[in-house]
Amino acid sequence: MKVSLFFFILTMLISFQTIAQKSSFLVLGDLHYDLIDDHDMDWLSNKPDDLRQVKEYTAYIKDNWDDFMEIIRQKVQTVKPPLKAVVQLGDLSEGLAGTKEKARQMASNTMKAIDASQMPVPWIIAKGNHDVTGPGSYEAFQEFYVPMFRKETNNPEINNASYSYSIENVQITCIDPWDKELDMVTFLEKELSSSKAKFKFVVVHEPIIPVTERCWHTLRQNPEKREKLLEVIARNKAIVFTAHLHRYSVVSRNTPFGPIVQVMVVSVVKDRDYQTPSQVITEYGPSLAENVTGWQPETLESRKAILAEEAKFVTYYSQTDLPGYAVIKVDSVEETIHLEYYAAFGEKPYDKIELTKSLNQ
Repeated sequence: MKVSLFFFILTMLISFQTIAQKSSFLVLGDLHYDLIDDHDMDWLSNKPDDLRQVKEYTAYIKDNWDDFMEIIRQKVQTVKPPLKAVVQLGDLSEGLAGTKEKARQMASNTMKAIDASQMPVPWIIAKGNHDVTGPGSYEAFQEFYVPMFRKETNNPEINNASYSYSIENVQITCIDPWDKELDMVTFLEKELSSSKAKFKFVVVHEPIIPVTERCWHTLRQNPEKREKLLEVIARNKAIVFTAHLHRYSVVSRNTPFGPIVQVMVVSVVKDRDYQTPSQVITEYGPSLAENVTGWQPETLESRKAILAEEAKFVTYYSQTDLPGYAVIKVDSVEETIHLEYYAAFGEKPYDKIELTKSLNQ
């Protein structure tokens, strides 16, 4: 009897250890949660392009939000290995409320929507530019978002949108490119270098590596500081998750300190049946800009130059406009990180990639 009990306990301990060595988390890109009543329409009427976006996003939210959250909730409950968090990459809300009162209303309603999603795991949320766009939006972010960060992470010390969250053998560090009171590179270096986690991930709304014709990327106006940012990420073998440009993209870029892998996710679902891309772009370089001539033609040559320089270091690249979400699976024993990307409301992964292959080159 004692021998049987011993082997039962040993089996359970081995089982628990195996579970702890494998885990997963889900990644959402831009969501742009938006309700038409959260806008001052008189203020917005003077901004025709923003007004167009608001009308589009409020329609998408009305048609698809509840069903999309149900899909995410079901995935959280069923994916193996166990899913430990939902990571949202910024632009959770549309912003552009127009007044301080409406900004507070929008932030409050967005947090209510997160609560109503009833996710059985924490939300880890980054700041996006839309979250703090418009009168009163920054103050509303501090009033409503930051308390949500504290609640979801069970960390009362969080005071802004730059913070870390640890899940067993994983550390996720969010950084805020718009916080002028905090040096994000210094913060990131401290957070990553002091972490004992096996797997490290950096979450930033605006990409580190440009991946579309617009060449929007963090610290593009400060090349020296960007090089330091790339060094910190590469030295710590951290994978970058980003959003902002409404694309699904994976890119690997060499640095003198090792490769960087960046994954971009978009979760604005306009068409729940859009599960096969109309185009997949795999050539990285000036052609990215040359093939979209209608956007800021006056900056075309400078953007081509940026892409030509980056292309010297890029070893893998893929980009498409498929909306959806990613599931990241980590295994400490095999030392692997796998990505599964689900398009729109699709039941099976559109894409599967072992990210560690690029990270260990």
